Amino acid sequence: MIICTSRRTIHLASHHVLATAARASESTMRVNRLAWLAAPFFLSLLTACGATSMTTKFDWLATESAPKDYPMEIVKGDLFYPDSGSLYVPDRKRIRHGWGTPISTHVVGADLKPLPERLAITYFSYTENQFYQGRFDLPYEKILALFQQGFYSPNEKKHITYRKIVVGVAPGGTVSVWLLSEGASRVMEVFSGQAEKADIDWTRIMDNPDITREEFIRLEIEESISPEALQALKKNGVPLGLWQTYRKRYDWQPLFTGLTPPELIKRLRYFNGEREFLYYPLDEANAAALRPIPKEMRFVWEWPKGRRLLFELTFNEAEIFAAFQQLGEQGQPIKLEMRMEVKEDKKTYFSVLLRNEKEAISLKRTNLENYGVKSQE
Repeated sequence: MIICTSRRTIHLASHHVLATAARASESTMRVNRLAWLAAPFFLSLLTACGATSMTTKFDWLATESAPKDYPMEIVKGDLFYPDSGSLYVPDRKRIRHGWGTPISTHVVGADLKPLPERLAITYFSYTENQFYQGRFDLPYEKILALFQQGFYSPNEKKHITYRKIVVGVAPGGTVSVWLLSEGASRVMEVFSGQAEKADIDWTRIMDNPDITREEFIRLEIEESISPEALQALKKNGVPLGLWQTYRKRYDWQPLFTGLTPPELIKRLRYFNGEREFLYYPLDEANAAALRPIPKEMRFVWEWPKGRRLLFELTFNEAEIFAAFQQLGEQGQPIKLEMRMEVKEDKKTYFSVLLRNEKEAISLKRTNLENYGVKSQE
């Protein structure tokens, strides 16, 4: 077993070995022999400790994403490597599973691949009856650094890194790229761009003269979304620009009051497709970070007598966006408070509030589910 230490420790250990040999007043041959024997050990130690931080090739896959209730189809997509070669983005199927949610898994190419520096994408938006096309430069150095660094996941209980690059397409030409980690502990947006409207031959979607373009689109939409969503679409149209508004970040932090707070927010999912976990209370770096508006939150709350409950909160989009805009539009610090309190009737009540220094808004439309949790979780 190799135990990785810092480079400074390794350097001092190596110096100590050679110095000890010199102080022994042995022959030059013995000193050289000792150094020769020690060198492979320290070289292997450095290699084992620094392999992830130095490599530029990783075992990753490409996948695609689109918003729920707004079906899309990728006609062609490619992620290009810095020198040569590329990996295709899965295509030729209707996608609608949720913004930032990966869909297909195509295991192709070598296990270890370079990371991409460019994206070319052509796709069709069914609810708009519109093709889009774009070519984008990706932030290669940022992507490389994130893959190299990885992170410790308390959910996976080990140090992990990213395994998928997710390409998302939305109405209006919005294109986003996320990195998705092993176990989906973390999903991080690394790029957002604007594709342009394009005139693409309809046969790239459907090469069948027996059905018109309009009829095919109507059938696909009716099959893809719920009756309620279809009614809203007919009434309000496609909310162009919505997915860009999801990217706005606010100065907000979670706050737990009333019981012993959880030490870990196991999952925090945002409307912009990102996902993470957070230790609580937040450290200095996380406390200073700006975050998108949360969509879902999952944590275990300790109750008296050793009882543990898993809480899953799903925030109402209209309600929480209105509250954030009212309380934090000018950059004010905000607390998202999860409050547990015992009232005069001896019953325990749970509430969710968004507050700044001057006012608070109760998020009454938040959906709550809770479950008993075994003590070893």
